[in-house]
Amino acid sequence: MIYKIKHFIILSVIAINFHSAQASTDQEAEKSLLIDELIQEHGFDEQYVLNIFENMKFLPELIESISRPAERTKTWPEYRKIFVTNKRIAAGVLFAKQHEEIINRAASEMGIPKKILLGILGVETSFGRIQGNYKVVDSLYTLATGYPPRSKFFRTELINLFYLCREEGFSILDIKGSYAGAMGAPQFISSSYRNYAVDGNADGKVDLFNSWDDVLMSIGNYLKENGWEASGPIYSRYPVNELKLSKLSSKTIRPTSTIQDLLDEGIRIDGFEKDDIAQLIRLDGFDDRDDSYIGHHNFYVITTYNRNVMYALVVIQLGEAIDSYLD
Repeated sequence: MIYKIKHFIILSVIAINFHSAQASTDQEAEKSLLIDELIQEHGFDEQYVLNIFENMKFLPELIESISRPAERTKTWPEYRKIFVTNKRIAAGVLFAKQHEEIINRAASEMGIPKKILLGILGVETSFGRIQGNYKVVDSLYTLATGYPPRSKFFRTELINLFYLCREEGFSILDIKGSYAGAMGAPQFISSSYRNYAVDGNADGKVDLFNSWDDVLMSIGNYLKENGWEASGPIYSRYPVNELKLSKLSSKTIRPTSTIQDLLDEGIRIDGFEKDDIAQLIRLDGFDDRDDSYIGHHNFYVITTYNRNVMYALVVIQLGEAIDSYLD
């Protein structure tokens, strides 16, 4: 028996070492491909690229973090409790009063309600206070070479980071952000920074780390470009019985029902076109069946910022809580 146990342990160690060695080999191969692509296909200076890669760090702990995000592991009450707090609401009220002019301008020019601008900024970084302590280049490199489920996505974001730093004059080794490579007060990924960030104060730079004009106008521009309808509804609360809720509800980011579907089930919701999106939302741990959430088109535009229904809902509720103190 002892011999069998020892034999099993030895085989297990060999297997672990083999898989670790294989992972390391795959990582090095992907690293070489990235270096070649940046130099050969994207025209970055060879010595510059080699220097960056020599100074990058592979951070294995990030693999665990991205595999278990709060949106996937927590119920709605647990998730909401993280963000809709007295402390964060108070911080939002103070921020809104200090930056009233640019918030009003962003809301007006981009057609986005102030509560949504504030909700996103509050959820993402608690109004710029929590922007992340990982070097973005390390995060993207780790996930591009060590996280197969989304390696293609993070590989593209790493290449976009090289472009972004060249375009904006950033030092690529100094930018810090989240474990997933999001950066700045609004937590834009590299491609979003390049495609949606705007120069809100017309100073010739797009600075999402230090300029609130750029930050708020960029959040607004992101939502606008992703289909926000300025006069459209966001969500409704409506009494729905358990049977109908079970039949029509969803917690996915792809709405499958319309106002007509709700009407067909006897849910009388007025003031909308019959072919408008109207998705009943059911969340794990949500036990208030007297009032149910109905997500409309703009609700799902918010999920383009973070692909999760709980995210959109908590953005709205934090923004509404802040807004209630500003009236």
